[in-house]
Amino acid sequence: MSKNSSTTIQTVGRIANILRCFTESEADLGVMQISRETGLHKSTTSRLLSALHQEGFVEKSAETGKYRLGLGLVNLAGVVLERQNLHQAAQAYIKSLAEFTQETINISILDGEECINVESIHSPKSIRYTGRLGRRTPLHCTSTGKVQLTYMSPEQRQKILSQPLGAYTQHTITDPITLRIALAAVCDQGYAISNEEFEEGLVAIAAPIYDHTGEVIAALSISGPTYRMDSNTLQEFALPLKDAAKMISGQLGYIS
Repeated sequence: MSKNSSTTIQTVGRIANILRCFTESEADLGVMQISRETGLHKSTTSRLLSALHQEGFVEKSAETGKYRLGLGLVNLAGVVLERQNLHQAAQAYIKSLAEFTQETINISILDGEECINVESIHSPKSIRYTGRLGRRTPLHCTSTGKVQLTYMSPEQRQKILSQPLGAYTQHTITDPITLRIALAAVCDQGYAISNEEFEEGLVAIAAPIYDHTGEVIAALSISGPTYRMDSNTLQEFALPLKDAAKMISGQLGYIS
């Protein structure tokens, strides 16, 4: 292990120990108290607290000079809790959808300018799409990505569509104007379709999942090979897909 790596690991450990000092009974702590509890030198403790304060992970009282945990940690905890809530809310409905369709079911969330799979049930059939957990996919040519593009802020969408849209297959939509027209249809019909736009031979249909604030936090999709997922099958799957997404949204507190 390099010296820099060792130093980084040591720093992370020290920061973790500092954060663990804060408890319900001791929510406000001074530098000296934290220094004693962690065994760190006062100057080291002060330097690390300053860095945490700059990132919003701790707050400093102007009156007492003491520190307390900051809202930056609340935001991070919210991401974890939202993911856990989504997992719990979705299980029964994605299992039911998988049994009905006999195709692969995925739930993807937005991560930067990509989608990432956070839930997956594979089709029992020998020829199938395998959407492994953690797989990242582009937004402009996948059904889940189109859902995210449709419901994100206009500023976010403009930023993404102003960049070159890569061609993954001969069917990929790379023209921003054409893609905007397709996204407008997603709002009208309540689902998005990707027809061999990301992978040859793969068709997918996705619907939005909302949280209690009415924000789209994920997309639920059904994926399968083109010879099984023709236009008639997509129409057959559209309503159960939207119903499942609606039920998951309801579990998360969304009221339509």
